[in-house]
Amino acid sequence: MNIIRQRGFTLIEILIAISIFALIGLASHQVLYSVLTSDEVSQKAAQRIKQTQRSYQLVQTDIMQIAPRPIRFGSHESAGAKQFLLAGDDVIDSDDQGIVFARLGWRNPAQMFPRGAVQAVGYRLIDNKLERLHYLYPDQESGTKPQVTVLLEHVESLKFEFFDKNKWQKNWRKPTLPAGIAMIITLKSYGEVRWQFLTVASPEVES
Repeated sequence: MNIIRQRGFTLIEILIAISIFALIGLASHQVLYSVLTSDEVSQKAAQRIKQTQRSYQLVQTDIMQIAPRPIRFGSHESAGAKQFLLAGDDVIDSDDQGIVFARLGWRNPAQMFPRGAVQAVGYRLIDNKLERLHYLYPDQESGTKPQVTVLLEHVESLKFEFFDKNKWQKNWRKPTLPAGIAMIITLKSYGEVRWQFLTVASPEVES
């Protein structure tokens, strides 16, 4: 009579098997975590790039349609000085430099909105955020609140330069428009970024 003996796993073999499965599971978890983290970082970077590109396009549209027109922007009055743009430290309460001007081409399809096509626009830095300000009308009463749109966050500085007579200048006090405007922003992620735009330079205003 043949006796079939069944041999099971020893305790050591079971412990070794458990250890192997644990190592495989830990390695798989680390790989999965790494993939998910990389994907999240990539998505945030892509979103940041898209946001930066949208901001560039908006600033480009505003500056390329800048109008040779004195404006009243909140407490800033340019008509008395016969200037078409105001820029510099503390303009529109910016933490760094700010800029204000009027632009043409504000779309108003079929005259649906009770406003014209000229828009008063400003850019400033508040709490490390690049903000775009605009009013419904190019001239408004004192105390009127602008509409504010945050374009970029984690912005460390905001500067402007102006192109005239084949060179860039850091200040603009002339009763004309410069041939070009540069916006220099320092981003926490990318460092210094310089955007340069052409304008339609205007003739001097007679005094």
